[in-house]
Amino acid sequence: MVQVDAFWSYGIGSAFALASFRQLRKLRLENDVRRWKLGWKEQPALQALMEEEGWEEAPSGSSAGDDLELGGLMREVRGGVIESAMPSLERLKEIQGLAKEWMEKYSGAVNNEYFMKNLLFLSLLFVPSGAVLLWSNPSWETMQVGRFDTIPQWLVGVFSTTNVTQGMLAFLITYRLLMKGKYYRATLQTVLAHTAFFFILVNGWDKTGYQRFLSKDRAAFDDWKWSNAFGWLNSDVMTILLTYGVAFMPLLIGGMYRWLAQGYHMDEEIENPQDRYESYLQMATVNIDLLTTVFGVTFANALTAHLLIRWFGWVAGGTTAAAAIYLGSLSKWGVVPRLAKRILKVKDLEAPPVWELVASQVATERPAVASIGVGGRV
Repeated sequence: MVQVDAFWSYGIGSAFALASFRQLRKLRLENDVRRWKLGWKEQPALQALMEEEGWEEAPSGSSAGDDLELGGLMREVRGGVIESAMPSLERLKEIQGLAKEWMEKYSGAVNNEYFMKNLLFLSLLFVPSGAVLLWSNPSWETMQVGRFDTIPQWLVGVFSTTNVTQGMLAFLITYRLLMKGKYYRATLQTVLAHTAFFFILVNGWDKTGYQRFLSKDRAAFDDWKWSNAFGWLNSDVMTILLTYGVAFMPLLIGGMYRWLAQGYHMDEEIENPQDRYESYLQMATVNIDLLTTVFGVTFANALTAHLLIRWFGWVAGGTTAAAAIYLGSLSKWGVVPRLAKRILKVKDLEAPPVWELVASQVATERPAVASIGVGGRV
């Protein structure tokens, strides 16, 4: 629904990044080592190691002729810009600097197949499902607040856009946490987003979220009774939800498992089953853990919060719910860390930052690279 989908798309983007964490860290490691070999000077991850070892920089990767050719090209571009009354050169330099800063910060996060598949999933499946529901059932999609003739045009645009941008943002934030080795914080991006998703459905802003959700239209909500759920089950809302659910839920859960399984096989410390039966058993176990974490635990958290708020009010109930959810679900004694370790197959939810692995790899390869005169740090 309009309010819910922003949290759901965030949860999806985070889940995609989390499922491919081993592949993403490997790509970052390989790219940073490759940049060092090509002579990139701006390698913050290697500064401490360079200072400790006393290395000198020896720029490589481009010749003087290349630099002259690039300089001529830049002068030609600048001349064309000025003559065509385009933005000033100073402004273009500012834009170039911002673009370069952004690319250095996020290039590893977006230049990979996992981010691209996340983007395609959101734009080709998630957005159309919401758009169809908003067009066909505007009252239900807006939690019985709006009608077709009262929904502003800008809301439709914002709704469709955020269903993509929230997933992109979640992928980038989760990616940065994964690169830092903060696996548990990365997991929380998915868990908390889905908890908020279910809380809106169950509680909403006035403790009637479940009534709004289970009413096929505003008339049913105004005359709420539990039998309304049967009318909702027979409505075209349920038909659309089932159609899209059959289409993209297997892609969502199956895609996450496939990336996790690829990561398992990349890790030499993990004993992967050789027997086909054991492989199927592992697949079933991981998928059950995924469903339990993404939907089971988060729904239980939302339901707990709703009941406590309903019984004791927003302040007392909300405070009690936060404590209960933290202790039972999110703390080190809770169920989420245990499930996260099982799904990710890691012994600890904290790992060395990827740039420490880069420095270690560079230190290992430096003698061989220096001997043939190719390294960026010799």
